[in-house]
Order: sequence, then C-alpha cells, then structure tokens
Amino acid sequence: MIFLTSNGLTSEKLKEEFIAAIENKGKKCAVIPTAMEKDKDHQQWLEETKNKLSEYGLDCDFFYFGQDQNEKLYSYDVVYICGGNVFYLMQMIKQCCAEDVLRNIAMEKVVVGVSAGSLIMQKDLELIRDLIPIMNKRVKLKNLTALDITNNIEHLPHKTRYIGIIDAFEKRVKTYERKVGHKVICLEDGQGIIIDGDSHKIIE
Repeated sequence: MIFLTSNGLTSEKLKEEFIAAIENKGKKCAVIPTAMEKDKDHQQWLEETKNKLSEYGLDCDFFYFGQDQNEKLYSYDVVYICGGNVFYLMQMIKQCCAEDVLRNIAMEKVVVGVSAGSLIMQKDLELIRDLIPIMNKRVKLKNLTALDITNNIEHLPHKTRYIGIIDAFEKRVKTYERKVGHKVICLEDGQGIIIDGDSHKIIE
C-alpha cells in the first residue's frame, strides 16, 4: 500500500487510514532521509519524524542509500520516505540501483512518501522539473524517469504554497495535463492519495 502525501501524516483522516493499514502488521519502520540530507536542519526534522512515527507503535531506524544494503529494506514493515530535493533522492536511488527493491516493497509493505518521497513513485519528474528547474540545478539529473508505481496517477504536493511561489502555476499545470492527456492531482498540505493494488482514493 502506498501513501502519497504532501507533508506527511498531518491530518486526522490520513492518520486514521495509516493506523488501519498497519494494524495487525509488524512495527519495524525504515525512515529514509536522503532527500533532506543537504538541509542544515535535517537532524532536527529527522528526530521529530521518528518521534511522531513512534506514536503509532513503530520502531524506527534510519536507512541511507549508499551506506545500507538495499535488501535491508525488505526487513521492514513500513518504509517512510522523507521530503526534500526530489532530484537528489532519485539520483541516489538510481546510483544505488534501488529501483526494483522499492517497487517490490511498495507491493508488499506500507510505503509513505512525503513530498519528494511521494513524487519519486510516479512515472517521471518532468512536471516538477519544468515548474522548479532550480531544484535540479545542482543535481543535474538527466534521466527523469522515476519508479512508475502509481498506476499512472500523477500528483503535486503543496498546492497553495506553489501557487504563491511559481508564476502561472495553475495555467502551467493545465498545459502539462493537455500535453500528457491526464489530470494532475494537486494536493494541499494535509491531503494525500492512497494506492492499494489497482484502486486508489484521495484523502482530503
């Protein structure tokens, strides 16, 4: 089961869905901080994330691509992928050849993606590259294919925030929708999409 979230499990509805998803399952959780590693305050955010997840009875470890073996992820019941720079996160996943492991885990376990951590589960990062090109300026990721495990569902997090900082945000999203032939679900903070097999639902 996949939780695509804007800013994590920050609404009562998302929390309820998450509690139901992990009920009667193991409680080992891997927190992947890769996307936020370059953030000077990332240690503080990590501890807060770990503390929040422990409220669900989860026993959390931090997992680092390039340091930990990819197969170690199979030993966890929940995988929580933090937000940050989506291009750096995808670059590290590709460098470590972790795509197939993450795809397998998404079919067998509960995976929560936060912002960048949810964007990597889509087909590619073309839209976010077009909207925020500066985010890829340092990373220079050329191959923008991603994990492609969302059944062709495409979303963007932080709708209101992006409207405030990206020129003609809504118009550009609609232009992209016409180009690719499908709708982009723009999530507000506190919202999410849950994908379970071939079905999905939007949590508002």
